[in-house]
Amino acid sequence: KLSVSRDKAALNVEERLINAYNRIRGNAGNGLAVVKVKRGACGGCFNIVPHQRQADIKDQKKIIVCEHCGRILADVEDAGLSKK
Repeated sequence: KLSVSRDKAALNVEERLINAYNRIRGNAGNGLAVVKVKRGACGGCFNIVPHQRQADIKDQKKIIVCEHCGRILADVEDAGLSKK
């Protein structure tokens, strides 16, 4: 069911982006090509993502990849810390 949904969604994406996604997914040990930034670190390799990169990810104007593992960074999860 998920494969059918994935294939249907892929029809609306450029072929070069699908090829890049499949390449990244194949190289990742756990099969995750797209991950979140959690507590300032990549959700795939757990290396620190610089603050400027996190801001670029939040802007969602271009595809940002992790400098260490090459996974696509999709979202920045806040640490849940509030400043008072």
